[in-house]
Amino acid sequence: MRKKIFGFIASIAFLLVVAGVFLMARYRESIEAAAPVNGKVDIGGYGLNVKVEGKGGPTVIFESGLGGGIGVWTNVQPEIAKLTRTFCYDRAGLGESDKSTLERTSANQVKELYTLLQKTKVKGPYIIVAHSIGGFNARLFADSYPEEVAGIIFVDSAHEEMFSLYKLIAPKEYESTRTEFVNPEGTFDDLLNSAAEVRKARKKDALRNIPITVLSAENTDLKVPGPILVGWAQLQKDISALSDKSKQITVKGAGHMIQDDNPQAIIDEIKEMISTISEK
Repeated sequence: MRKKIFGFIASIAFLLVVAGVFLMARYRESIEAAAPVNGKVDIGGYGLNVKVEGKGGPTVIFESGLGGGIGVWTNVQPEIAKLTRTFCYDRAGLGESDKSTLERTSANQVKELYTLLQKTKVKGPYIIVAHSIGGFNARLFADSYPEEVAGIIFVDSAHEEMFSLYKLIAPKEYESTRTEFVNPEGTFDDLLNSAAEVRKARKKDALRNIPITVLSAENTDLKVPGPILVGWAQLQKDISALSDKSKQITVKGAGHMIQDDNPQAIIDEIKEMISTISEK
């Protein structure tokens, strides 16, 4: 009888120990996931600089324009971090991040971003706030991981046909720009390849049921050749047509860098999207 009781007690003790270990592991995991991250994170032989602030969900990812980085969102991220978790980073070759061995196309950048999210244990659902050429990455991210994207806010975003428009209207100027283009994020051909990737992804219509907001600058002062600016307003309108749950807002008095000229406009739209998602 005593042996049976002793065996029963031993079994219970063993189960309690196992349960304790499991709970401690889960607790440690939750703490790590909630902890802020500020610094370089290795994603497979090279590191990307990341800044994670705030708690809760959904996670708001900030995707910068060409050559931009964490500093671009100084007027926006801290305010949103008061409400939910935010994720901002320097793409490879920018800021404090290392260079990548991969070609600087949007598809490769999206792979790096997703790896970085996994390494930092920052889980979805995600709201992506994408400025300028970062809009390419937001669209390809949604195409690759549609179930993890809760919404996208495009901030005077680039369009996949902007280069085709440029080539059509001013072919000589186009070839000159293509030859002389210099940027730490890659070549002009990398941009063309990224546009082709987005064009291909569009055929899948992945954004059709994803809520999107298109914030367009009233006074677009984008540093691109004139022919692109001529059709910029129409391209912005076309981005809003990517989803049946979309709206477009022209930000009065703002240039291409809306996050500098009117950061509150971005903050307000992020807050509204978070509220809408939370009500579901």
